[in-house]
Amino acid sequence: MNRKLGILVSVSVLTLSIIGVNHAFAKNSIKDEPTLMDIGLDKEEFHHKRHQMNPEIIKKRAEELGIETEGKNTEVLAREVHEAKILEKAKELGIKTEGKKIEEIAKEIRELHILNKAKELGIKTDGKEMKEIAEEIRETLIMNKAKELNIDTAGKSLDDISREIFEVSVMNAAKQLGVDTDGKELKEIAREVIDKKTLQTAEKLGIDVKNKSTQEILEDIFVNYKEEAKKQKLFPFDDENRDLHFMRHQERHHKGDHSHK
Repeated sequence: MNRKLGILVSVSVLTLSIIGVNHAFAKNSIKDEPTLMDIGLDKEEFHHKRHQMNPEIIKKRAEELGIETEGKNTEVLAREVHEAKILEKAKELGIKTEGKKIEEIAKEIRELHILNKAKELGIKTDGKEMKEIAEEIRETLIMNKAKELNIDTAGKSLDDISREIFEVSVMNAAKQLGVDTDGKELKEIAREVIDKKTLQTAEKLGIDVKNKSTQEILEDIFVNYKEEAKKQKLFPFDDENRDLHFMRHQERHHKGDHSHK
C-alpha cells in the first residue's frame, strides 16, 4: 500500500463508526490472535501493527513508552510498542503477567473487555463460551444501531442489516456535513465524510491544512496533537469509536489523494 494512503485507509475504516458504519459489526474469528483493537488499546497502535504506517509515528510512540529506539528498525519498534501497550494495559486491569507469553496476556485482556462489554449491554455470560458471548455482543450492537436508525430488521440477516446500517449512516452523515451525494458511489461519499471530519478536527486544534492531504493532516494529529484530540474527544478519538474494540473490520482500500488548498 502506498504510504501516502496508509493512514487515510486505516483511519477511514476504523473511524467510519462515527457515522455508524456496518464494518464496526463485522465478525471476528475467535481463532485469530487478538489484535490491539480487539483488546481495546489505542487505534494508532493497531495501525502500526497492521499497516506499517509512518515510521515517525511509531518512533514517537516508542519514545513515549520509554522504549530505546536507537539502532532499531520500524518493524522491531512496532513490535516493542505492541508488547509494551499490552503489558501496560494488563497492569491497568490488574492482570498478572509473570511467566506468561504476550499472546496469552493479550487474550486475557481481550476476554476481560468482552465480559465487561457484555455486562454493559446486559448480556448473561454464565456457562457460555467466549465466542458465543462475542457473537451476542455483535448482534446486540447491530440491533441497537438498527433501532436507532429506524431500520426494519424483520426477516433480514445480521449481515444484511449491517449493510443497511452502513448505507443509512453514511447518507445521514453526508447530509449533516453538507456533502453532495448526487451521482456518487457510497464509498466515495464515505470518504468525503472522513475528509470533512478530519478538517473539523484540524480547525478545532488550530492545524494548518494548506496543501495537505487528509492522510497528512491525520498524521499531524496522531504525531503532534493526539492527547489534545483525545481530551476534546475529537475525530477520530470520539466516544462513538469505542465499540470498535470488540469487532474486527473488513477493510476496503480506497484510491485517490485529496489535498486541501
